[in-house]
Amino acid sequence: MNRKILLTALAGLLFFITGCTKMDSTYEQYLEKGGIIYPGRPAKVILNGGDNRIRISWPKGPDPSIVKVKISWNVGADSIVVPVSAGMDTISCMINNLPEDSYSFTIITYDKDGHNSVPLEVFGTTYGAKYRSRLLDRPVLAAQQKSSGEVFLAWGIADDNLGALGTEIKYVNLKGDTVYRFERKNIDTTFFQDYKSGTNYFYRTLFLPDSNAIDTFRTTFTKKEIVPYVPPAKIDLTARYFKNYAVPFVAELYDGARFGTLKDWTINNAVLNQGATGNKIYGGYDNINGGRAFGVQKWGDADPAINNGKIYQTFSLPAGEYEVTWTTDGATSAVNRGTQARYVVAALGNTLPDVTALSSALSSASFVTGVDRFNVKITFTLPQSAQVSIGILINFTSGQQAFRAGAIKLMGPDL
Repeated sequence: MNRKILLTALAGLLFFITGCTKMDSTYEQYLEKGGIIYPGRPAKVILNGGDNRIRISWPKGPDPSIVKVKISWNVGADSIVVPVSAGMDTISCMINNLPEDSYSFTIITYDKDGHNSVPLEVFGTTYGAKYRSRLLDRPVLAAQQKSSGEVFLAWGIADDNLGALGTEIKYVNLKGDTVYRFERKNIDTTFFQDYKSGTNYFYRTLFLPDSNAIDTFRTTFTKKEIVPYVPPAKIDLTARYFKNYAVPFVAELYDGARFGTLKDWTINNAVLNQGATGNKIYGGYDNINGGRAFGVQKWGDADPAINNGKIYQTFSLPAGEYEVTWTTDGATSAVNRGTQARYVVAALGNTLPDVTALSSALSSASFVTGVDRFNVKITFTLPQSAQVSIGILINFTSGQQAFRAGAIKLMGPDL
């Protein structure tokens, strides 16, 4: 019996000791040997630098005894005391009039009895005149107004190293109002549809020193003028976009004697009117006398009629002004017989329109000439990048109709 009582007593004592150990562990961070209490230190402290100032903040934490916080810097020569109330979720203070520099701050918490926490050292940076003196405006590469009235500003690269955010533009709109517009740093061109002609614009660049900074820095406004838009000089773009575009043309299919189809060109079935009876599979390529020309013909009743015959290539072009030349130059077997419909055409999309819908094309020109030579040009403008088809559209339905050409050429902006 006595042994049972002794074992029970020992078990109870062990439970009591264990329980006390767990409870003490909750508060051991605030205790010192000998019973001195240390209020809780801050955790997850955030420092936000600004224009000769800094904000220091952190979650209040679980210790309810804290009634104030002392923050000191300059090796303790300067300090600030922040009262702490029970209703606070976050402890925060703004330290103003801090010259631009990097700082070490010491944070100590206090309870109502004057006990202080173990000091915590944190680091932060303020910004000011030195930082501001390094800031340069994002360069303007072009500021021009088109004949339509649209104005565009083309931007150079913003200074990411110093934290460029974007650019603020001040201008006068068509109503005479002064308007402010902000463009982020990843925008390379700014367009204005409401810009008042004859007025200047002002711009400045905005910077954030780091992602946690509380102040945005701005350069001073710079005055700029708008000049008339001058289209870029046209250069020969043929080889950049076209394939198989000049004599000697290359055949995809060839009958071994004269006719074939053109490699790299889209040719609709209407053009395929050459070949053995019942096997009309050639058209677009004519090698008469070894000329290897771009050629199509309906030479009498033996050749099927060609209604809306289309031979073209399709590609994407950037915005700009373009010129297409369709010519017999270079063709030793050049010919241009008959007077039925034949056009060089540029159209949006992946095909050419029918003859009856030719008005929907970007541009077109007839190359009926009455002689065996032709040299015709079409021009068109793309306000923005687009898919374009360029080629030949014909209706050869009766009589003797034929052409054999030497080249197609594309001129456009040097972009």
